Amino acid sequence: MARTILEHPGDLADWKHQVLRDVRRHLDRRELLKAAMVGAAALAGPALLGRWARRASAAPDDPPKPVKTGTFFFPRLMFHVKDDTGDQWNTDPIGDAVLRKRLAELTNINVSQDPVVVKLAELDHLCRYPFVFATSEGYFKLPDDEEANLKEFLMRGGFLHADDCVLNQTGDRFFQDYVKMIRRLFPEHELKTIPKNHELYHCYFDFPDGALFLQGDKSLQGDAGLFEKGTGRIMTLCSPWDYHCGWTCMFFTKELNEQAIRMGINIIIYYLTH
Repeated sequence: MARTILEHPGDLADWKHQVLRDVRRHLDRRELLKAAMVGAAALAGPALLGRWARRASAAPDDPPKPVKTGTFFFPRLMFHVKDDTGDQWNTDPIGDAVLRKRLAELTNINVSQDPVVVKLAELDHLCRYPFVFATSEGYFKLPDDEEANLKEFLMRGGFLHADDCVLNQTGDRFFQDYVKMIRRLFPEHELKTIPKNHELYHCYFDFPDGALFLQGDKSLQGDAGLFEKGTGRIMTLCSPWDYHCGWTCMFFTKELNEQAIRMGINIIIYYLTH
């Protein structure tokens, strides 16, 4: 589908119905979540900046065949960070690449392996990608027009996964600024810690304890989600414990890295099925 998906709030629901209609003839809701026969039609964008390193482990012996009804893209958000932190918006793109590869191996989502960058200043282009990822270590402040575009994007049904890059235990600066901004932009919706029994933690892989701790401040209690008034749907999620560093497979144990990757997959599947 070569069109802007989020031109109007109803577009995304129509698209999801089209992608999932054949699957629903044969599967109940739980099996639908396990099958994860979902994708997102989008157009390719510019490449992520930075060099690319090693990929994740080999694919399973009999990986599921991807569904060709649509293509899921995993775009990185470009934005300005206020302080002179080493980890800006474009830190470690290898983490995105590993997650895309493992998403293709562990589900039958038709995921593009191409890197994409989107800007909040360009709403039309942003809205071609209903799921967007952002990460950084430092404080940030968006211009007024970009804040307005972010609000519009989320109100149309888009989803932004924001992840705090906790470099060398330097704190939760990005997480704090993101939570403050979302609370200010959406006073009518509830922003709170996602409970461990929430479907997001059980929709594909099971995380009995909820949010996964890799590093950072444990007192934050876990992922923060903005819950849409009336539906309870999570509109955006901010993770304070550095899932992205787990995706890079460079900083933690093999087992913890894999858990971080599976958490990232759960977040994607939750969005695509809600």
